[in-house]
Amino acid sequence: MQRIREHKRAFVALATVAAAFIAIAAYAALPSRSILPSNVETGTLAGPTALNVLSVDAFVRAITQAHGTNAVLQHLHFAPGQSTLWHTHPGPNIVLLVEGTMTLIDEHCNVTTYRDGQGFATGLDNHLAVAGPEGTDFYSLYFLPGDADVLRTPPAGVSAEPPNCAQR
Repeated sequence: MQRIREHKRAFVALATVAAAFIAIAAYAALPSRSILPSNVETGTLAGPTALNVLSVDAFVRAITQAHGTNAVLQHLHFAPGQSTLWHTHPGPNIVLLVEGTMTLIDEHCNVTTYRDGQGFATGLDNHLAVAGPEGTDFYSLYFLPGDADVLRTPPAGVSAEPPNCAQR
């Protein structure tokens, strides 16, 4: 029971740090962007949240790794229609859109489109993201097991096998 409480405390602490990283990154990027700080949606990784979290369990696993956890923050810009192709990550990541739209397709072929000021968190399952017609400017914060040596599998530019629902 004590171990569960410790994991829960660690998870809440990590969620707080993640929210702070996202807020700082979004605020730093805003002077040249179309979204105001007051329009950025905020949320926690558990309970009611404006942030769509696909797998809280992935975050719990990432922060309880025997080899530690690394955080990597990327600022990315996708051209109109640019795709991530189907892929997974060795740990969960949080994506916050600063400008434009992005459509996320999960392993069950659920399709959700996000706009600037919104965000989502992916778990460890196969997914695909596509920039909207105006392109997309976003931040991605990865939580990786300490022994991870890649951000995604397969590498950028290569597609994983699409899920059955996407094979037509």
